[in-house]
Amino acid sequence: MAARPKILIVDDNTDYLFTMETFLSRNGFDTVTAEDGKKGYELALKEKPDLILLDIMMEGLFSGFQFCKKKLADPELQDVPVIGISGLGDELGVDTEKYKFIKKYFSPETFFEKPVDKEKLLAKIKELIGT
Repeated sequence: MAARPKILIVDDNTDYLFTMETFLSRNGFDTVTAEDGKKGYELALKEKPDLILLDIMMEGLFSGFQFCKKKLADPELQDVPVIGISGLGDELGVDTEKYKFIKKYFSPETFFEKPVDKEKLLAKIKELIGT
């Protein structure tokens, strides 16, 4: 039996972590979760996920931006795809598709606004990890 793909979910919202963990588990993925970027980075190194779902605006000093910058500089993690997730557009009242600073400081393979369309997210995950 083939191993299930592993997804690391990094978000400071515990309700969101639970919801995404449940959804992804029911759709054939193993999941690990972290409530902040520092723990998420440590888990990424330890768990070697196939993909990372990363909130970009977390409380604390180690935000998604810092996580992504550190990940890209790490040979062990730089090839792991990242899907950025945030309510940034809603919080700031901006269209994140057009807001260039996200791409300048944060380079996910793709980006989803909260609330996430789970079916579109699932399709993108399968596309990125080839399942």
